[in-house]
Amino acid sequence: MNIFQRLSLVLALLLLSYQHSLSGDKPALQYMDIFELQYATNPQISPDGRSIVYIRNHFDLMTDRRITNLWMIDYDGQNHYALTSGKKSHGSASWSPDGKRLAYVSSEDGSAQIFIQWFSTGKSASISNLKNSPYNLAWSPDGKYLAFNMRLEAKPMSLGDMPPAPRGSEWAPPAKVIDRRQYKSDGNFSFVEPGYVHIFLISAEGGGVRQLTSGDYDHGAPNWSSDGSFLIFSANREENADNEPFNTHIYRLDLSSDSIAKITNGQGPHSQPKISPDGKWITFSHYEDRKVGYQLNRQYIMQTDGSGRREISHSLDRDLRQIHWMPDSKGFYAYIEENGDGQLVSVDLQGRVKRLVKGIGGESFGRPYSGGSYSIAQNGRLVYTQSNTASPAELAVGEVKNREIRKITRLNDAFLASRTLGKVEEIWYESSFDKRKIQGWVIYPPGYDPANKYPLILEIHGGPYLSYGPHFTPELQLMAAKGYVVLYINPRGSTSYGEEFASWINHNYPSEDYDDLMSGVDAMIAKGYIDENKLFIVGGSGGGVLTAWSIGKTNRFAAAVVSKPVINWYSFSLTADGYTYYSRNWFKSKPWEDPQEYLNRSPISLIGNVTTPAMLLTGELDYRTPMSETEQYYGALQLQGVPSAMVRIQGAGHGLTERPSNLIRVVSYITGWFEKYMETE
Repeated sequence: MNIFQRLSLVLALLLLSYQHSLSGDKPALQYMDIFELQYATNPQISPDGRSIVYIRNHFDLMTDRRITNLWMIDYDGQNHYALTSGKKSHGSASWSPDGKRLAYVSSEDGSAQIFIQWFSTGKSASISNLKNSPYNLAWSPDGKYLAFNMRLEAKPMSLGDMPPAPRGSEWAPPAKVIDRRQYKSDGNFSFVEPGYVHIFLISAEGGGVRQLTSGDYDHGAPNWSSDGSFLIFSANREENADNEPFNTHIYRLDLSSDSIAKITNGQGPHSQPKISPDGKWITFSHYEDRKVGYQLNRQYIMQTDGSGRREISHSLDRDLRQIHWMPDSKGFYAYIEENGDGQLVSVDLQGRVKRLVKGIGGESFGRPYSGGSYSIAQNGRLVYTQSNTASPAELAVGEVKNREIRKITRLNDAFLASRTLGKVEEIWYESSFDKRKIQGWVIYPPGYDPANKYPLILEIHGGPYLSYGPHFTPELQLMAAKGYVVLYINPRGSTSYGEEFASWINHNYPSEDYDDLMSGVDAMIAKGYIDENKLFIVGGSGGGVLTAWSIGKTNRFAAAVVSKPVINWYSFSLTADGYTYYSRNWFKSKPWEDPQEYLNRSPISLIGNVTTPAMLLTGELDYRTPMSETEQYYGALQLQGVPSAMVRIQGAGHGLTERPSNLIRVVSYITGWFEKYMETE
């Protein structure tokens, strides 16, 4: 072969490769692609609207951890660069009022400390020497101080007069003596040491810290008055705080005297206090606690001494979050969730609403949960995490007045151009229970052909008071890449559809949410491309409850994966980390007062009906839905002779997939179990 023939062959191969790329002949998403994807969270725009700092997230292959660094980018998308680097944690960025400095929290020196970035010099340095991690950084209006939260340990109970161990001996470790209600919390991987969250003050030039609050109470995020003379915050400082954990009130802390005054009354919770720029008003969220699983927050305003309280009546029927006052103090901006989608709205003090931006989300990486963030500058420029089904969260900018939106980051465009994702389609259908409209989304396998028949996975979200939405989901995309049609749904009990829809399952869970889910499966079968002999079901946490409940109600599924479930409400309500909450808000009585109520709503009560092969999947260190729940169900399935397996993810809590290898592992085990029971023609 001469040189011209070789060149012709090379050109032909290049042309063929190019034609394949144009025709979409690209592989589907693969397991190791998790380490290639990045996403943006928590953008903060400078006061003048020119610059944006945000957290850039990716997963490190060698440490198997999520890495967070701070990046800067101009509003126009130019000058995109890293402020921090490395494999330590960086976040909690907050601009100084003049925009010349940035405060943030970093563990680059070993422990989490407050750092300042001076933009005039490009230098950064730690200004604190704190024992524990600071958070909720808040600049004083003059830029001289930072207020923040930090947890301080309390002295544990001491019992007896145990003699000290002899030097060099190997005595058993000391026992843990527990005498407080909240003694464990999922994600800590150990029992919680006694302690309380307080508010502190530090000079923006560094030095010692001043503790502003004390006592055996937890205190919320500090918010400065416009003149810097006082702080407001939400806390439960009542004598019966342990018995009434939701009775939070708003307090005013005078910085000249350190005096603290409660400025709300009645029954809590009162939360999200924000002072208006003119210093006249505080807006806050509140509802009269009825001791149920879900209640809609109402929005109020009052003067800074607590007088003149009134509700801002608006038409949204949605929880208002991430409240941000308008510069003229005539209203505020808020994040809401509408049909699974994050949106930015404005609400004036008469309750008039304007919808400004849609498509906010993407801050939940694994599964398509709703949730995103935004930031607004004084001139009306805004930035938010933009979400869609085809890419992890990016940054988008716009202006409140003209609402023209531009995406300014493209963290994943180059990589995703080499992959074929499953197409995502929104569906609505009627529930068989009451003809109520239910929303869901379908992910088709890459290369989908409607002339073929496909296996279906019904994937159920947790919470249950949460919602899925039109957001990127590597976990479900990886399932679709295995050849499944994946259906995810927001059954009643999900948020983002109004108070009546979410509160349907108050003291009534699980219930008709099961009918909503099965109607979704029926709607998919009616489309004609689903193989009825290859139906599968999986869900985690609240979705694990509904998965176990469903296979106790029907044998239509070829196999099930019950992930981190509640199986027995009686045992769960006394062993979960939130045991002070569940019997109080999810049931009408304590377990021993009405054990039948707990049994009637427990999937274990239906175990005699179960024939579906079921795999259980739970973190060894899960304190939210403890491993004992999984063990109960596995034991019952084994006694019933139902094909079953128990997978215990080592070192994982309730957030099973926080480490990327576990995200891969969970998807692999789920699809592997389903393949084991896939009927072959």
